[in-house]
Amino acid sequence: MIKSLSKYWALFSISFKQAWSRKANLSGLLFFLFILLFIYNRLWEVIGIQDNVSGLNATFIWYLLLAEMIILSSPKMERTLFDDIQSGTMAYYVNKPISFFIMRYCEGIGNMSVSFLLMGAFGSITTFALTGTPPFEWKYFPLILLMCWISSCINVLFYTGIGLCALWLNSIRTLAMAFERLAFIFGGAIFPLSIYPEWFVDIAKWTPFYSIYYLTIKLVYDFSWNNLAEAAVLNTFWVGLILLFITYAYSKLKKKVNVYGG
Repeated sequence: MIKSLSKYWALFSISFKQAWSRKANLSGLLFFLFILLFIYNRLWEVIGIQDNVSGLNATFIWYLLLAEMIILSSPKMERTLFDDIQSGTMAYYVNKPISFFIMRYCEGIGNMSVSFLLMGAFGSITTFALTGTPPFEWKYFPLILLMCWISSCINVLFYTGIGLCALWLNSIRTLAMAFERLAFIFGGAIFPLSIYPEWFVDIAKWTPFYSIYYLTIKLVYDFSWNNLAEAAVLNTFWVGLILLFITYAYSKLKKKVNVYGG
């Protein structure tokens, strides 16, 4: 058991170091984040002045920061899995003493963690400089960031599951794009769902994006232990469903490799 864990930890570490070495990509990511925060800050400042609402821009910019940390930090896992399956790379690992799925997932988490940490540090400083007093107590901020990192891990798991759909589909780009758009709509990835009609929120609650994105991110302006517990419970539920699908799809893929040779 310890040996198995050490293998996957090594994969995580290698992926983390490789991602850290891509300075140009990380610089571009931080520059894009800065532009996004700056533009939306100016937008919400104007809206706040017109509506005479104090602190509106701070609330929404901190919300936007955490949303983008979850979205932008995630690598394109669905493409990696799709290419592995279509090229037959997966067949090489079927009889190896390592899980192909867990191997790729650990690599994805390592990649994601670098982007998440850098965006968290740079974005927090930038957002604080732009907006001033945040809509949360600083003592809760590490816990909020931890919940967002967990949501990022679930996001990687979610798109890993989409990649495994290569078992039935010749292309997963359209499927992945559709789920990305649904995440923006039902997850409140740009604007909190609280500004939408009640009927729309009721629909969003039936999707995994509601807890992975909205319930987690809203802790930045509406932190409470009840809200945190609700986010944790719903995220656990959706992780269970995603893992059931991944287990089913992975077993089908292994059977296909063993019977047909890839």
